[in-house]
Amino acid sequence: MYKRIAAVLFPVTLIALVATATWGYQENQDKNSILIKAESQYQRAFHELNANVDQLQDELGKSLALNSRNQMSSSLSNVWRISYSAQSNIGQLPLTLMPFDSAEKFVAKTGKFAYEIGLRDLDKQPLTDDEWKTLEGLYQNADDIRKDLQSVQKKVMDKDLRWMDVEMALASEDQKMDNVIIDGFKEVNHKVEQYPEIDWGPTISNMEVRKKEKNNRLTGPTITADDAKKVVAKMVDRKTTDGMNTKKSVKGDFPTWNINYKESKIGDVYANVTVKGGHPVWFLYDRPVTVSKISYEEALRKAKRFLIKSGFKHMEAISYDETENVIAYNFVQKTNGVMVYPKTVVAKVALDNGDIMGLQTDEYVFNPLDVSKMKAKLSEKDAKKQVNQHLKIQKVNRAVIYDRQGEARLCYEFQGILKNSLYRVFIDANTGDEVEVKKVKQADADLA
Repeated sequence: MYKRIAAVLFPVTLIALVATATWGYQENQDKNSILIKAESQYQRAFHELNANVDQLQDELGKSLALNSRNQMSSSLSNVWRISYSAQSNIGQLPLTLMPFDSAEKFVAKTGKFAYEIGLRDLDKQPLTDDEWKTLEGLYQNADDIRKDLQSVQKKVMDKDLRWMDVEMALASEDQKMDNVIIDGFKEVNHKVEQYPEIDWGPTISNMEVRKKEKNNRLTGPTITADDAKKVVAKMVDRKTTDGMNTKKSVKGDFPTWNINYKESKIGDVYANVTVKGGHPVWFLYDRPVTVSKISYEEALRKAKRFLIKSGFKHMEAISYDETENVIAYNFVQKTNGVMVYPKTVVAKVALDNGDIMGLQTDEYVFNPLDVSKMKAKLSEKDAKKQVNQHLKIQKVNRAVIYDRQGEARLCYEFQGILKNSLYRVFIDANTGDEVEVKKVKQADADLA
């Protein structure tokens, strides 16, 4: 009888053991595959970050050497784009538990500083002595960071170091951990903290203050990781949140949920959503775009639809920039007929098929302006008297902008032609002062 039972059970047991071993092997293979993909992603982001900082230092140096103000505007625009790319790559590295926030803020502020200057008409508002000194300081600081990161990069390559070891070391909270990458990034961050105080100018300084104040006044409840996934899924018309990874970041001026997932075999998606209120701050779809097939007009329509779906309504495109088959549109909110320039959003569209490749909304989220309380004492007719008589006015808007001291001012915006160039002239609606003059790029004239 025992023989008969054994004869039945032995094959069953053997099959179960084989099945268990096969399942365990497959499980191990899947785990290894995930680890390899994560390591590959970390390595790519790290090496691209090194390239970004190298390009940033190079472009800052070029800005200092240029004599043509048009070329300087273009170079400063490149600084902003490179800074944005560097921030994206920093966000893809496992640095949440590592002190690197000072270096990250330096990169972000450098981009914003360049962006603000690049928007100006440098013929009428050239760099001040203080701004020139700031630019020189940024160039030198970027060079220091470049050298330090290259030193870390060389050690990583020479010793074949892994970022997964960094993640595990940080997660273990081992106070005695000795890791070349961790020590290198800590050193970079420490050096940035020791830099002399940088004069970022009133616009950025006030923006930082507003940013911190805004976090305390963000509307909406505190959201969970699952809520953040749903915010991103809704933005991209994804029916499920399966496969989305989340990590909470509490460093910086506001806590966020960092989200990433694989969109296809050739692309990854990264996003940041505020913990309070669930506001998307930035979004990036990282995949190659090798050709241009759709028109700028179609790309603009897709960008507008995406913004509406993501909760950014009443937005008007004011400028665009195209690089490597991706077009970036800059939008401004228009509220009750008033162009609110501080509330800007950047949306990037792939010109091969219209995919949304990027979204940056921090200036929108952290500029809590209530324009309904702003009233004009001057009439449009009176304000027009303060405009250069040679400007052939084509369009008039009411607009809110920040002045050089970072204060919000209600203005009349006069758009017109002077010597074959298009300008925006902002006249204070209460004092009649000329607050700012901006030259509109020829490429942006159709949007004006």
